Amino acid sequence: MDRIFSKGNLIVFGTMLLLIAVSVIINLSSSEVPIRASISPLDVEVGSPIRYSDSTYNTTHILWEFGNGDTSNDKCGYYSFKEPGTYQVRLIVNREKSQCFMVNVKEGKSPRNNKLVRIKAPSKVVQNESVVFMADGDSDNWSWEFGESGKVDSQERNPIHVYSKVGVYEVKLMAANMMYPVVHRIEVVPEFIVVDPENPDDKAREDIKKRLQQIIDEKNVFNKNYEYLLSKYLGKNPNVPVLINGTNENDFSSYCYGLKIKGKQQSTVIMEVNFERDKNRRIKRLMVNQVSGN
Repeated sequence: MDRIFSKGNLIVFGTMLLLIAVSVIINLSSSEVPIRASISPLDVEVGSPIRYSDSTYNTTHILWEFGNGDTSNDKCGYYSFKEPGTYQVRLIVNREKSQCFMVNVKEGKSPRNNKLVRIKAPSKVVQNESVVFMADGDSDNWSWEFGESGKVDSQERNPIHVYSKVGVYEVKLMAANMMYPVVHRIEVVPEFIVVDPENPDDKAREDIKKRLQQIIDEKNVFNKNYEYLLSKYLGKNPNVPVLINGTNENDFSSYCYGLKIKGKQQSTVIMEVNFERDKNRRIKRLMVNQVSGN
């Protein structure tokens, strides 16, 4: 009589049983891991932020649902409701386990209460300077946005912030009983740089800066300044890249035409010009710091 199971079949069958057992043990152990999450406070007013946080062990996927269609995949952060009501905030971990929180959002007081809160801060600071922001008013709940991240940056009453990039920023402060934030505009200018008039690179930087500003401020000088810069510094290459405020990049030709059209309308000021050279000492990239008002 032939054997029903050969030795090889028994080994394969035993291995499969072992893998199934290990998988069951892993699933059972992972299902026993409790969700560790919190929301604070659970009673807020419209516009005041709640803080949500998850510290569940061994998570690979996070989803917060705020009960109004908004969601977040961040493990922790801040969120503000725009309408009063009772919201069921749900956290889903690894697409299977969930935990719910009930948040009661009350109607805020009149926006006129904004007059009770003010921002005390300078309107112009230097790049990389430590800036102190002070909240003037009565409240136990503060929420600052410094205009760089698009999120709540601090909940201290008098925080300190450092701007690393030149630009004009809108600082927003929310406090308890406020429906709309208090807004403060702050201009960040480049750090002071000593210019050596005998240094050829320093002279070139100042010359390029002056010519770009003339494109903005003066009429009927665009072609003269554009051709001058193109010929003298850029080897007649209109595609040399220009990095603006460390974030946006454009080719030289498009950048100059943008200055001509929009620069004057936005009161643009060229604050600093720098450049990179290639091995043949030709300028291969311009870096411009500039600020624009309304």
